[in-house]
Amino acid sequence: MASFLIRLQRRIYRNRSITFTPAGTRFILLTLAVGVAAVNTGNNLLYLILGMMLSLIIVSGILSEQSLRKISVERRFPTRIFAQQPVPVEMRITNGKRFLPSFSFRVDEGGNEIRSVYTFKLSAGETIASPQTTRFEKRGLCTLPPITLRTTFPFGFFHKSLIRPQAQTALVYPRIFPMPPGLRSARARAGQDHEHRRRGFGTDFHNLRDYTAADDARGIHWKSSARQSKLLLKEYEREEDGRVDLVLSNHLPGEGKSEKLLADFERAVVLTAALAREFFRRGQTVNLQTLGSDEYHPDESQDLDTLLETLALIQLIPDTASDSLDPKIAALGGADGGGPAGRTGGRRILILPVPDPLWDKVRGSFSDVLVADEPRFIEWAGEKSIRQGPRS
Repeated sequence: MASFLIRLQRRIYRNRSITFTPAGTRFILLTLAVGVAAVNTGNNLLYLILGMMLSLIIVSGILSEQSLRKISVERRFPTRIFAQQPVPVEMRITNGKRFLPSFSFRVDEGGNEIRSVYTFKLSAGETIASPQTTRFEKRGLCTLPPITLRTTFPFGFFHKSLIRPQAQTALVYPRIFPMPPGLRSARARAGQDHEHRRRGFGTDFHNLRDYTAADDARGIHWKSSARQSKLLLKEYEREEDGRVDLVLSNHLPGEGKSEKLLADFERAVVLTAALAREFFRRGQTVNLQTLGSDEYHPDESQDLDTLLETLALIQLIPDTASDSLDPKIAALGGADGGGPAGRTGGRRILILPVPDPLWDKVRGSFSDVLVADEPRFIEWAGEKSIRQGPRS
């Protein structure tokens, strides 16, 4: 019987905590004093006051428990969450009781009182939404902290807390930056002469011409127009090939994984995300490949969310013998220099965290090779340079 009562008590009071408030501490001490005085004097009035004070303690526990009972909290995030950026989140608080309202409680996220919502009254079946802002420091699948309900209702004698563990997760994309300056335009390829570039809807400057009424005024080059005393319109080069292959190496040479190497890998992921978003913005077809991805399909393209999800979850592959990686690298590089699985044309970019000898044999099959530990990318990411060892 005793073990049953212990299990019942643990079940009822699991994830709950009760602490005295300053007012509650004084009230308890006063109750004890009244009780001692009533026993010593036998005064019926003191016994009546003692009973009333004990009743208030019992009522306080019942009403505070009733106030937190069947309160559910749901957090709603935007479709895309980027690391190290403010994220708007809507906290929806619902009273699941059929008849009784809840009074004077606060909802804290993971015990963090900075992000909290206070509710004076929540009627039965009512739902309120409170906009909040949070921030995730790292990419990946992040487990959200538990929700804590707190109340001092009704008399402020006790501070009761109820922890609601939630198995809710959020997929956080890598932090996003504009494309690094100085990179070649999306259509630039080896052997392409300037005279073959034609005007159209692109991003690189082509020439200036006289502005007409049918043109968009946003394209006016005001400095040149001021110099020549007439309106001149900027024209851009046409995108010749809308296909882009991004190949991200998730292999780090050497056995040790220092802080610098891990930072270089994260920078390579951020660089890949920036390139992908820029190419999608230009309306190009983008395909991402890594050493852990499946076989390449040249006729399939990835949408931006699928690509960012891959970058959010990508991990370094375990250290293995070079022989096991060579076939995959050869397939991604293309044994004939034309790209994987017979892929020809378009732009192919290889992104390396650090110089890696395993990729030396296939570097020539890529139109661009970007190494994330170069000073220009460290400066672009707004990071402090970590002391580097000698390059091999």
